[in-house]
Amino acid sequence: MLILAVVIVLMLVAAVGAWFSGWLASGARARAVADVVAIAAAQAQRDGRPACPVAEQAAAANDAVLANCEVTTGWGEFIVDIAVDVEMRPQIAGAPQSAHAESRAGVVSDVP
Repeated sequence: MLILAVVIVLMLVAAVGAWFSGWLASGARARAVADVVAIAAAQAQRDGRPACPVAEQAAAANDAVLANCEVTTGWGEFIVDIAVDVEMRPQIAGAPQSAHAESRAGVVSDVP
């Protein structure tokens, strides 16, 4: 009986560990996707294409949802601010369902 109790406790600890590591991986994935989407949007803006539609396509291609896209322009420079939401895995009832991450990319001139 004691062995069964120990096995159950170990299985519970392993399940909680797997759940926690999955959540950590989801957060890291959200940050990586935000960076990729920001770079794709900045490249589009640099090439004269609208940044936000490209950001939306890049987010969808990476199984994320584009939560925000803002382009700030200046004299020959621009910054694209991106926010994405990525589904948390594994999903648990009552827990947050998505990880949110933000990133920024663009071209800024050196001003003396």
